[in-house]
This record gives sequence, structure tokens and C-alpha cells, in this order.
Amino acid sequence: MAECKNCPSGPNNSYLISFGDTMTALLAFFIILNTLAEEQTGANLHAGTGSFMDTVDKFGLAGKVSSDLSAQAFQHQEVGPKYIVPDPEDGPAELGANGPDDDADNLRIVDRTKDEYQRFLQQLRQVNALEKERDVKGEVTFDVLAKFPPRTAGTLINEELKAALAGVGPMLRRDDYAVEITVWTTTPSQSAWSRALAQSQRIHKEAIALLRVAPNQESRITAVAQPWTSKTVKRPTISVTLRRLSP
Repeated sequence: MAECKNCPSGPNNSYLISFGDTMTALLAFFIILNTLAEEQTGANLHAGTGSFMDTVDKFGLAGKVSSDLSAQAFQHQEVGPKYIVPDPEDGPAELGANGPDDDADNLRIVDRTKDEYQRFLQQLRQVNALEKERDVKGEVTFDVLAKFPPRTAGTLINEELKAALAGVGPMLRRDDYAVEITVWTTTPSQSAWSRALAQSQRIHKEAIALLRVAPNQESRITAVAQPWTSKTVKRPTISVTLRRLSP
């Protein structure tokens, strides 16, 4: 005859699993409500979790991580930003004894425009990899006064510009030199800007083909369009600037 097994004696603590899940769900729900509250000083979070932590210390399963931190939480200084937005109908605000704030509560004041600009810069850094430009140790500029060749020539590089590019081309074989080609606009108008910009882009491609620059060195040749601001000095057609960069 088979021997009967006796039931295990002692209390069954399996209910603690369901109790722990319930307490965790209630704590998570309270944290979500606290994040949506208007006051974000941390006092509300301690008021809701303080009783929970006291209960855990008295009964239930003991934690595996010990801590020497104080059981009491004190919020010494409020860190939440307070935005001061002036009313356009009130006119310019006058600074009092407390600065731009009306209350002497020592709260943090953040300019909303400046804060949004800092957020924009932070997002821009996450999208694009920004690198600091190398310092310029010295530069020399060659001005080309001759006009552009006629359209029938099929190119915008005249003999004077070709000679200037031939003089600076060998320096591009070194990593510490860069060339900038500037096309000067005739008048500060939209049509002149568009025409000069198109000419600079075309000259940039023709200069790379003329100098036979390697693909890894094309970034050190740039072309821009700028207005001529001087009234006493004769405006050149193109300027070629050779810069020596820091290591």
C-alpha cells in the first residue's frame, strides 16, 4: 500500500507575491500622477512614498541592497524653472529690489527665449556632428580684375584667374593649407546675389577639375559670393585667398 505524504506544516507566504505586485502597481501609478502635478519640488513624491517606505521597513520581504541614506527627505532649494513672460500691454517692465521677479522667493528664473534657443542648439548637435574649425595662422589674397569670359567660351575661368589658381594649387598638397574663391556681387540685389552664387558654384567645380584635386582634398577648396562694400577701392571680379591653417 502506497504511503501517504503529509502536507507541509507552517504558514504559506505565497500571498506576498501578489501583495508585492499590487504595491508596485500602486507606487507606479502614484509616480505618474506626481509627474503631472503642477508643483515639481519633490515634496509630493516624499509625502506619497514615505508611508510606503515605512511599511516596507516593518514587514514584507527584505531588500538585498543596503543604504545608509537618511530616511527623511528635505527639499532645501527649489530647482524647477520659473518662466517670467512679460505682458506686451504693460509696456517695459521696471526692475525692483528683487530683480525681474515680483516675489522674493529665491526661485530659479529662466528666460524662455534663451532656454528654447539652448534646446534648439542641443537638438542640432544631436543631428549634425559639429567640429571646431581650424585657426588661421596667415593668409594671402590674389585679386582678379579681368572680367568673366564670354558665354561662348564655355568656362568662367579667365587667364588671370587660371594663373592665380596655378600659383596656389601646389600648396593644396599640404594638409595645413586651404583656398577660398570669392565672387564679388555687382549690386546688393537679389538677382546679383543669385547670379554671383551660381558663378561661384560653377567656378568651384572648374577649379577642382583644373587643379586635379584629389577627392579627399576637395573640402579644402571653397567658393562663396559676397558684396563689395568699399566705395573708394575698385571692385575685383574674383579674389583667391590662400590660408595657412593651424595643425
